[in-house]
Parts: sequence; structure tokens; C-alpha cells
Amino acid sequence: MRHVVVGTAGHIDHGKSSLVRALTGIDPDRLKEEKARGITIDLGFAHAEIDGIQIGFVDVPGHERFVKNMLAGVGGIDFVLMVEAADESVMPQTREHFDICRLLGIRAGLVAITKIDLVEPDLVELVRQETQELVQGSFLEGAPVLPVSTRTGQGLEELRQALGRMALEVPERPVHRILRLPIDRSFSMRGFGTVVTGTLQSGTVRREDEVELLPGGLAARIRGVQVHGRSAVQAVAGQRTAVNLQGVDLGQVRRGMVLTAPRLYRTTQVLDVRVSLLPGSRPLRNLLKVRFHHGTAEVLARVALLDADVLEPGSTAFAQLRLDSPIFCLHGDPFILRQFSPTVTIGGGRVLNPHPAKHRRRDRSAVAVLRQLASADLAQAVPLLVASQAQGWISIRELGGFTDRPLDELERVCRDLAGKGAIVLVPGPTPLLLQPATADALEKEALSLIDRYHREVPLSKGISREELRMRVFDRFPAEVFRYCLEALAAEKKVTLQEDIVGSYGRDVQLPPESRRIMEMIEQAHKKAGYQPPSLADLQGAPGEDPDEVRRIYHWMLKEKILVKISDEIAYHRDTLEAIKETIHSRFARGDRFGVSAFKELFDLTRKHAIPLLEHLDRERFTRRSGNDRILV
Repeated sequence: MRHVVVGTAGHIDHGKSSLVRALTGIDPDRLKEEKARGITIDLGFAHAEIDGIQIGFVDVPGHERFVKNMLAGVGGIDFVLMVEAADESVMPQTREHFDICRLLGIRAGLVAITKIDLVEPDLVELVRQETQELVQGSFLEGAPVLPVSTRTGQGLEELRQALGRMALEVPERPVHRILRLPIDRSFSMRGFGTVVTGTLQSGTVRREDEVELLPGGLAARIRGVQVHGRSAVQAVAGQRTAVNLQGVDLGQVRRGMVLTAPRLYRTTQVLDVRVSLLPGSRPLRNLLKVRFHHGTAEVLARVALLDADVLEPGSTAFAQLRLDSPIFCLHGDPFILRQFSPTVTIGGGRVLNPHPAKHRRRDRSAVAVLRQLASADLAQAVPLLVASQAQGWISIRELGGFTDRPLDELERVCRDLAGKGAIVLVPGPTPLLLQPATADALEKEALSLIDRYHREVPLSKGISREELRMRVFDRFPAEVFRYCLEALAAEKKVTLQEDIVGSYGRDVQLPPESRRIMEMIEQAHKKAGYQPPSLADLQGAPGEDPDEVRRIYHWMLKEKILVKISDEIAYHRDTLEAIKETIHSRFARGDRFGVSAFKELFDLTRKHAIPLLEHLDRERFTRRSGNDRILV
């Protein structure tokens, strides 16, 4: 069965609740004060099946004092039922409710002229004409305008049929997106505990699901689900839903919270938005305090205009809203602004970025991005949202915090964008996203540093990976560093050798004087045999610069021409290979030999024999067993 939600709108005492009661047989006024005073104060709910469609009604209060309650209900509707009394026609709250519906982006509806039994037919026709003038150029232009009387029943069947036709025409809610249930009511039931209600905006909710309430980050489990007063295994997007929560107390829950998937979203107190001011409102000055309404939430906010000093009535601008309290919202969500005092509706708009950096006044680049976001679909929005990140990158999971799309769908979109070069997708347990320009800049900076390092340290094969990471990629995750290095290696721009990164194809070329000193050191080692000279001995060679000898000596260690086996002793690599070959010629694998036999074999003193044996142990050429060695 298809499910839609209809919201009433209109001035106080124009018969909204009576009309809902006549259509459904359910009295939406549930509070004692409402019944005593004969007016709707808070949201009321009813439902009826019309032509095989389950239609939920949200009956909103018409009094100007309760417009904030009206806003808590109208944000979740599929279309509006505008109600006007034939004996009063268009009134102030009719206009304000109509403005709110337009600002929220409601795209369908119809009009009922009530109380026609109280006036002459000519007056009903006059109300029809005034209504048509009111809605001219809006989503209600051309919508059915149906005269009805709840007292006599006249026109009710025609209204039911019109509701059924419209219910078939409105788009279905996104069932397969992530759960979002803005809470408009909470109460406690004996034997059950905390119950919350709302219109399921997207996704599904099932018994035993784990959920989170935002803001507040409260974890809960679904104990039970009801749809229109009947128990259900699950509720889907578009249904009026009651959820019995386990794990939270009633005092922790309030209108304005949102029931959603756990550990996925975060709240915000700064929003980038496009805001439109109603033609009849006052000019909106920069940093003016307003009342911000989103979903079922209301918080105070200041409007920081980004591309104007003053927003004139009837105009649109980009702005950053700075909220007094955290809320949960996503890219594309509608909102309403009301004046702080007196509380009248002045405008509204769309959330473009729910987690922006703080912008400077007249930030042209920020405005340019927001201008593109204002008309972007998901695939167009992703690169813009990536570009808006102050840290230069974002994970796909964090990007999921901007939209109600499932992560697997978001990953598919990102892979497609990466294939087209619109973004860079860095693989990993949680894939990361970069702007192509960011990756290019990092790679260019890395190449520049490597080249500079080669000039400053000409005898080095390259810079260490850790130094390169710290100096270029320090503010980026390790996955980004690894991705850029592998990309540079694949493009044959760098060579990766263990922990060293060097320019591709570069060979270390010693200048003639340095090569002469290297050859002197090698000759000294070959002449000394198995008891090599120390660095001090080499620095004392006649006619040599001690500092230059030290530099070439340490370069030879780094290049593994010399192999350090203790703090004071280093062997030439050829000498170590000769020692290993001699041992292999004398002993078989598994043979044991002691320190004395080793000293005698190479005519060594204990000063050299012990460090050599320990080096061979570290290389797993030999294995120590007591005071002996075993050839491995």
C-alpha cells in the first residue's frame, strides 16, 4: 500500500480540524485545552484509507502564537491541504502558512473552502477568486479549489477523490536511503517506556534496530513500531510512525531531535545556506539574530551574509548561519527563518553545506562554491563538498554525513567521479577523497623537496620516507602519503628503495676528490685484511681533510659499502663476504665452533672476533649456543 502524509494549513478557526475529523472519523485535537477552547494548539494526527492509499493527516494549529508548532509538522508532509473559511476568506495566518509551504519547497497541494453552508454561493466564488490571486505563480496555481461543508457533508466526497488523485501523483519517499525520523512528539506509556512519533522522512525503521538520537548522541534500541496506531514489524518512509525506544528516558528526549542510523552523523552549529527573504518582510541586516526552524527543531541563530551587506525583501543571498545550539541536518534540507521579535516568518532557504569552515566576509571563492552547490545533484555536489574541506581531504564515511544516501551508493558515485578525474579516490579501509589539485600540489611539493635534498646532500640516494612525510604530508593521513608516492613511482618520477625516496634514474656521482678519498678508504681496508682501520686512523692519513674523510666514510656506511658491526668497527662488504666464504669452506651446516677456533681461522684478536661473531649472529649466518657458534 502506498503511504503519503498531508498537512493542513490555514488561519485559526477556519475548520482544519473539523475537516480532518470529517474525512477520517478521528478527532486530531487530543489535548484537554484544545477541546475546551475549540482551537488546535499542538500537532494533531489522523489517518484514512482513500482509494487504496493510506493517507496520514497532520493537523496544524492556525493561531499565530503556535506557528512554531505548525512548522514542526509541516516539514514532513508530501502535499498541503490549504483550508480557508468561506465567511472570512484569506487571512494573515493563511498567508503565513502559504509562505512557509513555499519556502519549504512543498510542490503540491489543493485548497478547501470550508463553511460554505454559512454563506451565499456568490461569496464562495469570491473566496475562490481571492485564493487564486494568492497562489498565482506558486506551486498551488491551478490546484483544485473545492468548496466543502463538514456540517452538511457537501463536497466531502469530491475532496476525498481529489486527495486520492493527488496522493498518486506525488513522488514516493526514498525508502532505501538512511533512516531519518524527526521527532515531533514524545511521551511515556506504562509498561512500554519512552515513545516518540514523527513522519518517517527517509529509510525504514524495524524492531530491534539500533538507532541514535541527535543532537545528544543517545543510543537506543527499537522495542516496538506502530503505524497509524497499529503494531508493525517495520515502518517505511512516508508513514506517520510511533517508535518505542529502549535505553533512553523520556526526560532525555525532546521535539527537534532526529532518530537516525547510529555512529554515522554528527551535529553542527554552523551552516552554509542560500536564504530568501519574503517580499513583505523587513530588510535583513548582517549578523541579525533570528529563529531558525528545521524539521521539528527550533534554535536561535545569527545570519552572516556572505555576498551582501543587507538582504532586501524579496531577494536571495548566500549566508552562513551560526546557531546557538547544535542541530542535525543534511545538504539540501529546507529551513524557515522567523524574526526574533515579534515572531513572524521572514524567509527561508536550503542548507548547502552542513559542516563548513568559517568564512570571511565577502569570501568570493566560498560564494562561488555555494552558487554551484545550490543547483548541484549528488554527483555534482561531491567534488564541491570535497573542495570545501579546510583540511584538504575527507573520508567517504564523513562525506556520508552530508547526505542521506547509503554509503555503498556514495562509494559508487565517488568511484565514477574518480574515473572521470573529478576527484581523487585514495583506497584504504575507509576510502579518502581529495581534489585532483590537492594531490597534484602534494606531488609537486614532494618532487621539489627530493630535488632540493639531492642538491644539498649530493652523496645521498634520496630523502628518508619519514622526513618526506613529515615535511610535506604531515597534515594528511598515511594513506594519502602512500597513494602519492605510489603514483609518482608508477609515473617513473621517483625511485622507492626501502625507506629512501629518490629521483627516478638518478645515480650518485662522486666528484673526483670525493672518489679519491673513497678509494683511499677502500685500499686501507683491503690492506688491513680482517682487522680494519678505525675512522680515527683514516682521518689521520697524511694530506687528508679529516672532515671530508668523515663525510665520505659515513656516506660509505649509508651506501653499505662499509658495514658497521660495532660502535668503533666497520668492515668492507667484500671482506665480510670473504669471511663467510672461508667459514663455509671450513665448516658444514650444523657444525659447531668456538671463539678460539674463529680467532685462529682469521688470526684475529678478541677485539675484532667478538663483534664479528655477534654480527654474524644478527644476520642469522651463525647461531650462538652457549660459548659456541653453530653454522646455520
